[in-house]
Amino acid sequence: MFYIASKLLAFISKPIIWILLLLISSIIFNSKRKKLLYITFFTFYFFTNSFIADSCSRLWEIPRFQPTEKYDVGIVLGGIADYDKITKAHNFNKHADRLMDAEQLYHKGIINKIMLSGGNGMLFNDGYIEAIAMRDHLLQNKIPNEDIIIENTSRNTKENSFNSSEILKKKYKNGKFLIVTSAQHMRRSQLCFEKAGLKTTAFPTDCTTSYTNFGIEYMLLPRISALEVWENLIHEWIGFLVYKITF
Repeated sequence: MFYIASKLLAFISKPIIWILLLLISSIIFNSKRKKLLYITFFTFYFFTNSFIADSCSRLWEIPRFQPTEKYDVGIVLGGIADYDKITKAHNFNKHADRLMDAEQLYHKGIINKIMLSGGNGMLFNDGYIEAIAMRDHLLQNKIPNEDIIIENTSRNTKENSFNSSEILKKKYKNGKFLIVTSAQHMRRSQLCFEKAGLKTTAFPTDCTTSYTNFGIEYMLLPRISALEVWENLIHEWIGFLVYKITF
């Protein structure tokens, strides 16, 4: 029930849904049309402004660092791939940086093993297992199978953390663990692992650039890409709050 509710909440928390509802309301309610159109325009402009979106994202993200210590396991969280049934290929999205960064950390000797956490996060499971797709990629890039740990049953961040923690606690009594996930996703991820009783260190990836662009187009013109930044950010805020209250 929680899983289905979280999917519904994720849908209605999208800014584009709010904008569409405001637009529809302005059509339905003639007496308030002008006021609703002003609100719709302001809402659209606010959520499509990249300067505002990126500035808020930077405030939420945990800054990246260069680890100098060694860790037993780097935990890579899912949410980076899907399967194309037509081409029979794994498609990695923009969050795949976490997998590529884990590869680099392994080759540099920072992490001894890579844990891949991810089952199928779709509401209607089609049998695709994300951890297997990530493992196939690592094997193709010369990472030995014995250095890969699989957790393939989780559907969301809560299950990522609890399922992974259960496996790691059995394998390592006093292990050192590095979470490798997107910078926007890191606060919620660390909260979940803390609730699961596993001490971790954060290694955020695909961070919003630290350089602030003061170009006129960037600061003033609407960009659809900003909607996606807000969608991810609001999703993380709500998820963090829900997990904080319910765990």
